[in-house]
Amino acid sequence: MKTINFLLAIGLMVGTTTVNAQTMKEKMQAKLDKANAKLAEKAKGKPKYETYDYADPSGISGTYFTLVEMLGRHKTMGFNYTKEEGGEIVNKLRVDFGKIEGKPNYMAFVLKEKYKKNFDINYFYTTTVSVKGVGVNDHWRLVQIAENTYAMTADRSTEVVTVISKDSANFNDYDLETAQVLFDQQMGKINAAAQEKETAKWMKNAIYAKNVNKIVFAPEDWHLMKRGESNHPPKVDGKAYTSKLDMAGNMNYMAFFKVPPATKYPGQDINIVYEMGGKTTNRVEQRKESAAWGKMIPRIESSKFDDRQHAPRGLRTYNTYYGQWVQDYAFIKLLYMNKDKFMIGKTYDLTVKMYANRDGENGDLIAEGVVSLLYSAKADLAFNGDPSKPEKKAIWTQFEEFLDE
Repeated sequence: MKTINFLLAIGLMVGTTTVNAQTMKEKMQAKLDKANAKLAEKAKGKPKYETYDYADPSGISGTYFTLVEMLGRHKTMGFNYTKEEGGEIVNKLRVDFGKIEGKPNYMAFVLKEKYKKNFDINYFYTTTVSVKGVGVNDHWRLVQIAENTYAMTADRSTEVVTVISKDSANFNDYDLETAQVLFDQQMGKINAAAQEKETAKWMKNAIYAKNVNKIVFAPEDWHLMKRGESNHPPKVDGKAYTSKLDMAGNMNYMAFFKVPPATKYPGQDINIVYEMGGKTTNRVEQRKESAAWGKMIPRIESSKFDDRQHAPRGLRTYNTYYGQWVQDYAFIKLLYMNKDKFMIGKTYDLTVKMYANRDGENGDLIAEGVVSLLYSAKADLAFNGDPSKPEKKAIWTQFEEFLDE
């Protein structure tokens, strides 16, 4: 700042010999004051870097850079880890965010020892928050995703708000999107293990134990699961589960999961893939075809599947409340791709697969099932039209009208 002021003063003195000394001095001072004010204002917006002289045998302590400027525009944080205090294991971590308006800002964390022991994951959660503008009850987390690199979440959210690392060059490899993936993977390990006791209870149910990680089918949704009881082991006898469905009637399905997708695959989507006659369609890809397709095929988030059985879904089923047929358009497209092969009285195998999906890419296969679809005489009338009921629009006619939109 002093150097800039001096250079500016020299520049102002050039070519001013015709002005009296007092006037020149006043003008120079006014310009200096204006320039200094601009520089000072600009400096307020600059990120702040502070070095912290913290160290401990574990290597956790030290100065960390943050990908996203945190409280008070600080680009660094100070980690001060204490494993033992007064002969007792405490596993405390103090994180300094620098000073705001002259007041130190910090959060106190503690290590979740169970996660360190069982998964070798450094998982810290807040016990004390002393930061201007942040609630004392806000729950912040620091979860290690790589060596000396952490993902931070805030206020009980699972969304990563910043990446923190001892080496800022690591941000080339660990941006927010990558950190979110790695954070979700770490939480998936933790959450899956926490579900083991609950899974053991479900496994005592014969229907669940027989069909875990499988997709089952039935004409009616209430054949699959007692309505409103998705968070309990199946309360149906399973006698209506079938390997054959008539394409003229209701076609419903449901998957059983060993671990709820919301728990094992947080932050991901669910993709459903349909296969028949060597042809394949899937919901995620079909959504991308157009805005119309996206409207017909809503996104399925894993958070919606928070139990070991999901609410039954219809391949094609009649909704009595709305008085109309409801169908999965990705499934209907697969039938349309095979329609020239259909013959009355013949059956056609349909494979349904359910995947965890992130950013359009399928990950783990989480459930699968096969059902034979009967192309009955009634189905032929439903799909191609009933001459005796010309007012009733055929399925293919409706679908082709949609394709022409």
